[in-house]
Amino acid sequence: MARHLVAACTRPGETVVHLSASDHQLVSAALTAGCLPVAVFTDVARVGVSWTCLARTHPDYDLEVAELRVTDPGDESSVLADLVSGAGLVVAEHTCQQPLDRSTGQPDSEAGAEVFDVACAAGLVKPGGYLVVVTGLHREGGVLDPVPEIIARARDAGLVYLQHVIALRRPVHGERIDAHLSRRSLAAIEELPECAGLPASARVHSDVLLFTKPRMPVGSAASTSPALDGAVEPDSAEASVQTGGER
Repeated sequence: MARHLVAACTRPGETVVHLSASDHQLVSAALTAGCLPVAVFTDVARVGVSWTCLARTHPDYDLEVAELRVTDPGDESSVLADLVSGAGLVVAEHTCQQPLDRSTGQPDSEAGAEVFDVACAAGLVKPGGYLVVVTGLHREGGVLDPVPEIIARARDAGLVYLQHVIALRRPVHGERIDAHLSRRSLAAIEELPECAGLPASARVHSDVLLFTKPRMPVGSAASTSPALDGAVEPDSAEASVQTGGER
């Protein structure tokens, strides 16, 4: 999915930002496409693992333009001030809203829910660029779908909503979705932090929301075209990403 997003939404030389990064995949895809990747992590250990993976698959001259930054959760803006309105593509993972109380297994009411700052992410996107939000169902008392609120906040931040892509987390064989997880998928699930979101094993798909920042103010004639400028039409982008396999 990372490769398809970079191919559909960027040109060589553009900056690609990965917020709340958990691995090296988007950085690797951006390097392969000739882009300048910046990934923001909240876990120092994951930074080390990601850099090791990148060093195994990319030459030194690629690594010279790759940036892996570390910050506290919810404080991404402090380490990205130099990239405001400069990214051709920003990808944000919004997969967990509230941590679990380990003693009860229920949402930790004292910790407070983690709020995804759509305005901050939108502020990094340059005119004509794209914001992609990868999300899914959350559990806050009952099951909560965050998609409508994310779309509303993105529009308030001046972005145009292009489409909602369904990215399957399971292999597809003809018309059948394989319910069995690979060893790699099981290992990835075990590494996820405990949170109040629905367990990854219960999710068949992720919701991928695609937005763009118009070159002209929203409502003007030049900003109403739904095409991904210079890349592909939205329907083509959806078909491309849907064939990308596991995230």
